[in-house]
Amino acid sequence: MVLGVVIYAAASAMPLPLSLPSSAFGTLVSNAALAFIALGLLGILVGLVRRNMFTYLISDRDVVMQKLLLRRSVRRIPFSSISDLQVSQTLMGRLAGYGNIAPVTKSGYGLVHGMDRAENVVQEMINVPKPDKVADLIMSKVSTGTEAQTGA
Repeated sequence: MVLGVVIYAAASAMPLPLSLPSSAFGTLVSNAALAFIALGLLGILVGLVRRNMFTYLISDRDVVMQKLLLRRSVRRIPFSSISDLQVSQTLMGRLAGYGNIAPVTKSGYGLVHGMDRAENVVQEMINVPKPDKVADLIMSKVSTGTEAQTGA
């Protein structure tokens, strides 16, 4: 989108080449700039829909992941079954402060993709703001639940 605005602004300030008629060159540049702007807006729209499609809730006993688009899907992962969390961020995610969190369980129920035979990743939490803080919160609840079960 930004590229389209830059092209459009630069084209209006540039002198026209002698080999092209002014109307053909202006139309070509305007159409290219509008195409870049449209692609940028489409990308923003897809990102907004994808971000608002997921809802996450951290309760006292589990993590609830809800997906809403054309159909509703709810996934509950009890803290007792979480052994680890994977946090991943792209470069853009690090700059904007969001990332993905994948709870790792020993069982493999709800398997998305495997790490190794002993540990499996269940459904991933996508585009979570401040993923490191959220992961720390979940792991503190996991360790608190483990201590309560062992009587420590």
